[in-house]
Amino acid sequence: EAAFVEQVFGAPEGALQSLNHVPVGTGQVCDSYRFSCQWEDEGHPATFVAKCPSADPVSRGAAAIFHLYDMEVGWYRDVAGHCEVHCPQPYHADIADNEQEFVLLLEDMTPASQGDQLAGASLVQVETTLAEAAALHSFQPAGGVDRLHWLHHSNSNSEFMKTTLPKGYPLFRERFSGLLSSDILDLGQELIDRLTRYIESEPSELAITHGDMRLDNILFHADGRVAALVDWQTCSLGNPANDVAYMIGTSFADAEERRQHEKRLVEAYLAARSNAPDYDSFWREYRRHAFSGFVMAINASLHVEQTERGDRMFAAMAERPAQMALDLDSLSLL
Repeated sequence: EAAFVEQVFGAPEGALQSLNHVPVGTGQVCDSYRFSCQWEDEGHPATFVAKCPSADPVSRGAAAIFHLYDMEVGWYRDVAGHCEVHCPQPYHADIADNEQEFVLLLEDMTPASQGDQLAGASLVQVETTLAEAAALHSFQPAGGVDRLHWLHHSNSNSEFMKTTLPKGYPLFRERFSGLLSSDILDLGQELIDRLTRYIESEPSELAITHGDMRLDNILFHADGRVAALVDWQTCSLGNPANDVAYMIGTSFADAEERRQHEKRLVEAYLAARSNAPDYDSFWREYRRHAFSGFVMAINASLHVEQTERGDRMFAAMAERPAQMALDLDSLSLL
């Protein structure tokens, strides 16, 4: 272990005098640890964060089905160092051919702290996250996107969801009947009934998207500004409106605050993009993708280890965007 860390940081054998670690984060697909290093010489990080496959076999299996580890390693290996998005600096990113074994060594972003999905976001947290989304969606990798195979996993993932979500929704409905209202659960069934149309709709534009842009996956400075986007396990070529609707839809604990600010937030996001579509066409896509957080909550809850906090988080992720979809009459666009 010490020899590997020395190799990653280009240190001579024996330069790492001690190495300790503690668990960090609340991730349900990976396990993460903060390592503290005692080096003989200066010039190497005193701490770093390591991500590795989940110890839970159910979560590991889901990661393989949806190529989650391959997408995150691909982001840090191929894109992170070239894009203006704030994310941890990768020191090492490697994955086995079976996509079950990987290792990521990343910059420790302390003292930045994780957002709180259950508590909801402040306005500045949403505003600065959407500025990061604009930077991401404006980015064009050198050589184009076709050479980055991991960006295209979303195609097979969509096919998988068309098959599994209709079968899994009755289980979701039963499991969350005590946490979600019947109106929300009924809306979920209407969405499932139209799921093929929702998934197969051709996006008006494509960009590299985060795919899970919510508070638990963002680190913030004390003043609420974004320090880094993390958890790139759903990074793929996709519809930018999905990230924007997902972020706004899952973040506001108070639906009235979301209603008050969302048009202005979308306008500011578009103004920050270098390649923005017109407002009306994007707003229509935004309305369609109001369901994005709800879809993620259904899918993820069925495929990862069940925990009490996880269920409360998934319920919030379903309820908030479901209310947004009702407000925006999103079903009429499916």
